[in-house]
Amino acid sequence: MSKIICFDVNGTLVEENSWGIFTNGDKIIEKEIEEIFNGYYSGKTLLDDAWDLLVKVLKRTGRANKDFICNCWGENNFLKDGAEEVINYLKEKGYKIYLISCSIDAYLEGMARKLLLDGFYAGSHLIFNDSGELEKITSDCVKGKGYKKEKLKELADKEKVTIEDIIFVGDGDNDIGVFEMTKHGIAIGDQNEKLLSCSWKQIKSLIEIKNIL
Repeated sequence: MSKIICFDVNGTLVEENSWGIFTNGDKIIEKEIEEIFNGYYSGKTLLDDAWDLLVKVLKRTGRANKDFICNCWGENNFLKDGAEEVINYLKEKGYKIYLISCSIDAYLEGMARKLLLDGFYAGSHLIFNDSGELEKITSDCVKGKGYKKEKLKELADKEKVTIEDIIFVGDGDNDIGVFEMTKHGIAIGDQNEKLLSCSWKQIKSLIEIKNIL
């Protein structure tokens, strides 16, 4: 098998994207951001509408500019315990390491740069105006569309391998499709029964990957 491994990000390498760089401890803004995401996850708000609401909130903080966002997210990626150790271990074993996530592009770029990964595919994108101010957020990860499956195919073509040659580590519903494609999905956690049912291996913590690969 070719040594290529992909990681989901939220819930897998990190607990969640850090929007705290914008709030600066402001509990009111933190609550607004939480409510926006809760609205989307509960199905009450469409994704595009949620992003529009989020942009309005972020602009009020005075921190929604390209330099601030990219610099902060480049430095502050709150990885799960064992993440860096596992990444370094996989590099030593000769694996190429990619991220495939619906997370924000600037966030994944900072993570890939910090960890010296081979590449990333981001499903959500920050759009800035000519002055570097955040204008909108767009997403390719619309419900019902297989964004991660499409990107897995792109990666296989890029690396000239079969999809079954790629290992994928994930934790959520939107990882089920790629697990079924690769036949080599590693599920982290034990909460998602659908994901577990199509996984190749199951782990409770990232460090257990060292016992598999």
